[in-house]
Amino acid sequence: MKRNLIVVSILAVGCLVLLAYAGKGREASAQVDPQAELQKSIERGKALFMDTALGTSGMSCNSCHTEGGTKPGKMGDMTIKPFDNVAANYPKYFAIGKRVMTLDQVINWCIVNPMKGKALSCDSQKLTDLTAYVASVKAK
Repeated sequence: MKRNLIVVSILAVGCLVLLAYAGKGREASAQVDPQAELQKSIERGKALFMDTALGTSGMSCNSCHTEGGTKPGKMGDMTIKPFDNVAANYPKYFAIGKRVMTLDQVINWCIVNPMKGKALSCDSQKLTDLTAYVASVKAK
């Protein structure tokens, strides 16, 4: 009987601690401005878009997607359209990749192939930031 009382007491204290912690989490998240957080992600993504360190070829995303993706670009003989609400077009068949791909997968394809870099993990902040930036671009 004493043992059951001890177990119940421990569980009750644990539940109280969890409830207190969960309440603090809600208070903290209520103070976060989602639009400001998205803007920070877009800005980090823009910096990555211009960064040649994502690969080893000396290229950045901007090498093919001119002026941050706002103007037509080139990859070899192929003309690349500017980004303009590009996220709304994915998933779609990506001819160079020879399959249907998401926007994240296309970004990684570009990092691995023309840029000769290592693919970013699907849950990485860098991939999220790059995707946020690309999705935010409007053609000029």
